[in-house]
Amino acid sequence: GAAARGAEEARGRGRPPRGAAEERRGLRRLAPTDMLEEEKQRQKCLEQAFQMLSRISGHPGSLPQGFLRAVVAKFDEEFLSEAFGSIIGLVVANHRLLKLDNFLPPLVVLQNLTSCPQLARVVAHHPQFNPEGVMNGMQMQLAMLLGPYLALTTNGKDPRLASAHQRSQAVSETRTKISSLQATVANMLFNMLKAGPDVQESVLAWISKILRLNSERRKMQFDPLKVSSLGFFVNMGAVMVTLSMPFISSKRDRIPSVNPRFLTGGEAGPNTSSSTSSSSSGPNTSSSTSSSSSSSGQRLDYGNCTRLSATPGDLKALRGRFRRLDGGGGEGDGKENDGDGQKGKEKEEEKVEAGAGDSKASPCAPAPQGRRRSLLPVCERKRKYSDKKKINMVTEMFFLTMECLQLGYIRSLHALNRVVREIGQCQQTIEFMGGENSANPMVFGVKLQLNSLRSSMVAMRTHLLDPKLLRKIFALYGWAARWMLYQFSLGPEGRANLAAVPEYFAADMVNLYILMNRFEPIMLRSQPMEDVMRVVVTLMDSSVMKNASLRGQLPDVLLLALPVGGIASPDHMLVTRPFFTEGLIPKLLGLYVEIEFGENQFYNKFHTRYTISQILKFLWQHPVYHDSLRKYERPKMIRFVNMLCNDAVWLLDEALKQLEEVRAEQKTMASSEFQRQTPAVRHRREAQFMQLQRTTRAQMNLASASIQMIGYMSQAYREPFLSAELVSRVAEMINYYINKLNGPRVSSLKVKDPKKFGFRPKNLLRELVRIFLVFAEDVGFLKATAADARSYNQKVFNVAATNLEKRDIVSEAEQRRFRAVLERVAQLHAEMEREDDALVNIPNDYLDPIMATVMTDPVMLPTSKVIVDRAVIKRHLLNSTTDPFNRSELDVKDLVEMPELKRKILGYIRECKRDAARERKKQKAGDYAVKMNGRDNCEDSQDSKS
Repeated sequence: GAAARGAEEARGRGRPPRGAAEERRGLRRLAPTDMLEEEKQRQKCLEQAFQMLSRISGHPGSLPQGFLRAVVAKFDEEFLSEAFGSIIGLVVANHRLLKLDNFLPPLVVLQNLTSCPQLARVVAHHPQFNPEGVMNGMQMQLAMLLGPYLALTTNGKDPRLASAHQRSQAVSETRTKISSLQATVANMLFNMLKAGPDVQESVLAWISKILRLNSERRKMQFDPLKVSSLGFFVNMGAVMVTLSMPFISSKRDRIPSVNPRFLTGGEAGPNTSSSTSSSSSGPNTSSSTSSSSSSSGQRLDYGNCTRLSATPGDLKALRGRFRRLDGGGGEGDGKENDGDGQKGKEKEEEKVEAGAGDSKASPCAPAPQGRRRSLLPVCERKRKYSDKKKINMVTEMFFLTMECLQLGYIRSLHALNRVVREIGQCQQTIEFMGGENSANPMVFGVKLQLNSLRSSMVAMRTHLLDPKLLRKIFALYGWAARWMLYQFSLGPEGRANLAAVPEYFAADMVNLYILMNRFEPIMLRSQPMEDVMRVVVTLMDSSVMKNASLRGQLPDVLLLALPVGGIASPDHMLVTRPFFTEGLIPKLLGLYVEIEFGENQFYNKFHTRYTISQILKFLWQHPVYHDSLRKYERPKMIRFVNMLCNDAVWLLDEALKQLEEVRAEQKTMASSEFQRQTPAVRHRREAQFMQLQRTTRAQMNLASASIQMIGYMSQAYREPFLSAELVSRVAEMINYYINKLNGPRVSSLKVKDPKKFGFRPKNLLRELVRIFLVFAEDVGFLKATAADARSYNQKVFNVAATNLEKRDIVSEAEQRRFRAVLERVAQLHAEMEREDDALVNIPNDYLDPIMATVMTDPVMLPTSKVIVDRAVIKRHLLNSTTDPFNRSELDVKDLVEMPELKRKILGYIRECKRDAARERKKQKAGDYAVKMNGRDNCEDSQDSKS
C-alpha cells in the first residue's frame, strides 16, 4: 500500500514512478528501525495476506476481484517470487497439522495464487513444488508442496464408520471432503497448465517424475516405504482424470488428436529426460523446456512394458516409420492432427468441466463475464498445431492419466478385493469354530481381526467408490476403448500403433469392470459399455493381443453386457449390432480352443470356458446366431467340438469321482469315532471337507454347462459332432455317462443333499438322453454307439429306459423313441460282433498302430513314415499338431495317401465278410439239417412204438 501511494504522489508531482527496487527501498524506509518489530510486522502482514487468500473468491473476507492482477502489474518477477514465496512458506508450515477437516484454507491459497499466470509461475518454480534430490516415491510425497494434501485419506478410525446407523452419513461427509480436496488440486493444476509454456512444462515434468519414481508399483512385490501411498495415488488419479475430462467430454471428437508416437517412448531410458531438472529452474528456461516436450520418449519410459502384440522388432519398425515421416514432412503420422485448424482447436479447448479453472471464481479475473480459457496459451497452441511432430496436450494427458490409474487406482481396487476375501475367510473360520458365541479361545482373536478388516474395507470403499469419481473413470476407459477401436480401423498402420499399446491398458480395463461388478454392480450397469465390449471382442483375437491369460478374462467382461438372468432380449446390442452378430461367434469359439494352448493355469481355462458357455447360452436364444454358427469354418468348428467333448468328459468324470469321496467322507464324519476326535482335528477335517465340496460343485457346474452347450448346439447344427473324426468320441462320451448314472455302481454317487454339490442326476440324464436322440438319426452314430466295447451295455441302457419311464424324466414320446433306438443299436451290435469274428485273423499291417482298429483309409505320416488310419490321426491332430511317433510338426494336408494298401484292406474285409457269410449259411443249413433229421428220428420212434 505504501509503495502504491508513493507511486501516485510521484505521478501527481510529474515525476516518473519508482522502479521495483526503489519501491522496496521505500518500503524499508517506512518500516520501524527495530528489526524485531519489523519481523513481527512482516509476519503479521503475511498472515493477513494468507487469511485473505485462503478464502474462496466472493466469500466474506476474501480479496477483491482483480486485486492480484493489479499487484502483479506493479511489481517485477523477482519481487513477486520473494513476496509470494513467503506466503507459500506459510502453506508449507501448515503441513504438520493437515487433516481432512482443515486442509482447505492453505490449498485455496495455492489455488488463488495460480489463478494469475505470473503467480502460477512462482508456484511452479518454488523449490518444493518439484523438489530435487529425491530418490523414490515416498521421498517425493513427503518433500513436495502438494504431497501432504494428496496423501490425505480416510483411515477407518472414525467410530461412525463402525456404526451401522451413522455409517451412511459419515461416508457421505468423508467423500465430500475428499472430493473437495481433489477438485481444488485439479483447479490449481488446471490454472498452471494455462499459465504459459514454461509453467505447463513444469507441471507435466512434475507429473511424469512422480510416475517414474513410483514405477516399482508395477511389480507384484515392492517396498511400501519406497513408493507413494495408495491414498496419494488414488487422489492423484482422481486429479488426473478431472484434468482429462475436457477432451473426454468434448462434443467434438478428440480421439484423432492422440498421437501414437508417444507409445514409442522408452528407447532413451528414464534417466535421460531433461524435464526433471527444468522444472526447478528459473523462468528463463522456458524455451528449452518447451522444446523438450516434443520428445515422445521423455514423459514415460515404456521400455520395460509388455505391449499388446508388438515385438521389439515391431517397435523398432514403428520408430523408423515415424522418423521417416518426420523426414518427409509431407505425409504426417497417420491422421492424428490432420484437419484440426487452430480456430476449432482453441474453441474446443475452452470447454472445461464446471469448477475446473473457472475464471469467474478467480481473484485474478479481469471481469466477471470473462470466457473460460484454453488449457494451452495461444502461443503454445499455434506451435503445437502447426507442427505435427510435436506431442500435443491431449496426448500427454491421456497417457499420463492411464499410467497414473494403473499405478494407483487399479492397485487399490485389488487391495480392496484382497480385504474382502480375507473377511470371507475369517467368517468361514469362525463358522468352523462353532460360531461367534463359541467357547473356543481362538474365536476372540479371529473376531478382532475380522473387525479390523471390516473397518479397512469401509474406509477403502469410502475413498475408492465415490460415484462422482467412478463416473469419470468409466468415461476415461470408455474413451480409451474408442481410441483403440479408432486405431484398429485405420488399417495396417493403425493396427501397428495398436500393437504397441502397453498391455496394462487392456488389463486395467478388464480388472476395473470385473471388480466393479463385485463392488458396485448397479453403478456399473448404468454406464454405457458398447465401446468397451467392442474392444473386448477385438482383443479376443490372438493377433491383436498375445497374452492368453489376459484374453481368458475378456469373456468375464463381455458377460457383464448380458441382461440380468440371461433372458432373451431382441433389442440388446449383442443382437442388433452387425459387429457382434457377425464377429462374436468366431471370436468366442476361437478363444475357447486357443485357451487350451496358452499359459493359463489349469483351472483358469475351465473358468473361461464356463463363462463362454454362459454367453453362448444367451446368444443361442436369438436365431441370428444360429446362422453365424453355420457360417463358421468347418475345421475350426470340429476343433471346438473336440475341446468341448474333452472338457465334458474330464470334468464330469472328476466330479463323479469326487462325489464318491464326498460319500465316504460323510459316512466318516457321521460316525461316533469322528465325534470323539479333538476340536482341532475335527476343524481340520471339516475344512478339508468344505474345500472338497467347493471343488466338486465347481467341477459339476462346469461339466453341466458343457453338456448343455452340446445339447443346444447339436439341435441346430449337428454335422460337426457327427464328423468322421468325432462321431466315435461323442458316442463313447454319451455311453459312458449313461452307464455311470444307471450302472451297478450308481449307489456310490448317492450323497446327502446332492444339490449342495451341484449334482442333479435327473437333469444330467435328461440332457444326455436328448443329445443321444438328436444324434440317433445318423446311422454312423448308432454304429459308433454299438461299437463302443468299453461303455455300451444293453442291460444298462434298458435300465436307463426304465428310469426314464418311472420318474418321468423325459416326455412319453421321447421314452418310446429311446426304446426304439435301443433295439436298433442292439441289432447293430450283434452284426458288428459277427464281423469282428470274421476279422479275427486280420494281418497286423492292416491295423492302426494307435488304436489297434482296422484301417479303412490308411495314410502315411511324412516324417515318421508310419501308416495310420486317417480318422484316427485327424482326431489326434485336434488335440496336438505333432506327429505322435516323433513329435515333429504335422498338418492334415501333409498326410500321404496309400491307395494300394487301402484297396488291399477293403478287399480283404470284403473277402472275410463273404467267407463269414458262407460259413453262416453253411452252419445255418447244417443246423436245419440236424433239426430236420431230429424231427424224422422222432417220427420214426413214434411209429415203432405204435
